[in-house]
Amino acid sequence: MFSSIDSISISSWNVHGLGQKHRDPDFLELINHDINILIETWKGVEPDVQIPEYNYYCKQRTKANKAKRNSGGIIVYYKKKFEKGITYLKNVTKSQNRLWMKLDKSFFGLQDDLYICGIYIPPKNSPHYNNEYEGLESEISFLSSKGNFLLMGDFNSRVSNYSDFVANDENNINLTHILPDNYKSDFQLTRKSQDKIINPQGRDLLDLCVSAQLRILNGRFIGDLLGNMTFFSMKGCSVVDYAITSESLLSSVNYFIVKTPSYFSDHNQIVTHLKCDGKLPNINNIYKKIDFEFKWTNTSKLLLENELKEKYIYEELNNFQQTNFENTQDGLNRATDLISDIYITLSHKCMRKRYFKKKRKRISNWTDSNFLH
Repeated sequence: MFSSIDSISISSWNVHGLGQKHRDPDFLELINHDINILIETWKGVEPDVQIPEYNYYCKQRTKANKAKRNSGGIIVYYKKKFEKGITYLKNVTKSQNRLWMKLDKSFFGLQDDLYICGIYIPPKNSPHYNNEYEGLESEISFLSSKGNFLLMGDFNSRVSNYSDFVANDENNINLTHILPDNYKSDFQLTRKSQDKIINPQGRDLLDLCVSAQLRILNGRFIGDLLGNMTFFSMKGCSVVDYAITSESLLSSVNYFIVKTPSYFSDHNQIVTHLKCDGKLPNINNIYKKIDFEFKWTNTSKLLLENELKEKYIYEELNNFQQTNFENTQDGLNRATDLISDIYITLSHKCMRKRYFKKKRKRISNWTDSNFLH
């Protein structure tokens, strides 16, 4: 009755204006992942951005009075089959540059709930920059006891190959009076980057990683072992698009990929693949095909009243009420099965069954053309 979810793919892409790209089959082929975070969509209020087989969350940036077009904007597309496992967290942030959602641990078979943030951090000289890292750190602190994190987007931060952890913190006695009592030693994991420059926002990002024990996936996993460039322009190229996870989530990362350049944007799409152990209902197997329906008759009411007085039905209803169902998908399925069995039993006893007529196949007359090719 269920199909397994053994992995989930999450992509992020600064699309440099969505426009009508979501109507292009080639573009849709590139965003065919389970979850797709699109940054810098430049879409206004209530945009027409629906695509087949996906639901979406959307956040717009307020348009400046003198601006010729919209700027900013985040759209998250996720496959409809995951609808019950994903929650949009509207109240976590007031920033127009971040969008938070939660992946339910029970639905996806994760050790903890996963909090995903689609993020765009403007350059510090931008009028849209508003202490972005301070706000992000505050939001992470608020959610830190609830689960793990995955941050994906355009950070406009260049970190080169500088460490995003405290090196040798286990053996450094000079840190003992600085670090809190519940501090966990950092896992030493080297990272490569083709970008050899670090900028002020890059230092802010590294400070955030150290304080929140987050780790950059770029340059660390199969698919991007060299730390490939993610942004290209006439002035040069850089690594500014990242996937960043909780240190405790690293073991669940299958691989991380920086996609090849595309004519759709000056940024490369990045993709994270995570291990899962969840189950999805297999719709084809849930519903049994029946050849009849129950029909309410003039005597059904009286029959039902009499049947409800029987001892067996009282025991079944009492058993249902006394059963402690788990607050999980399996618990919900069990409760549904039990109450459905009671309804079906009563229907057999109180209503008439009307069988569907089988459609006869129409047999066409044979002609010589049936044999001509």
